[in-house]
Amino acid sequence: MVRIRRKRRGISRKKRQTETAYAVTDLCAEQAIAKETAAWARGHRIIESTVHRTKDVTFGEDAGQVCCPRIPVVMSAQRDLARATLHRAGWAGIACGRRAHAQPETVLALHGIP
Repeated sequence: MVRIRRKRRGISRKKRQTETAYAVTDLCAEQAIAKETAAWARGHRIIESTVHRTKDVTFGEDAGQVCCPRIPVVMSAQRDLARATLHRAGWAGIACGRRAHAQPETVLALHGIP
């Protein structure tokens, strides 16, 4: 087990907050090099803040109330497809791309269709 202590400060806050997170690894203490473990934790944090946050905030995944057992998996895959498609289409902000494609006249203008 690895303990990770992060210090962060919000945009509107002057005081720093300390956050402690724990990670489970199969490495023993001699094998767990601090630099590699920190790089792994940062990489995981990037995934959490980009993919999972986008799916939750932009697509409202956590608010879904589908009760059939297989539907949530299908919906999650569709959200991943939409996110990847907007990203590859050049949209820096997934929410901006989603809003633009929700209005048919905007989509047609983007593709040069009168």
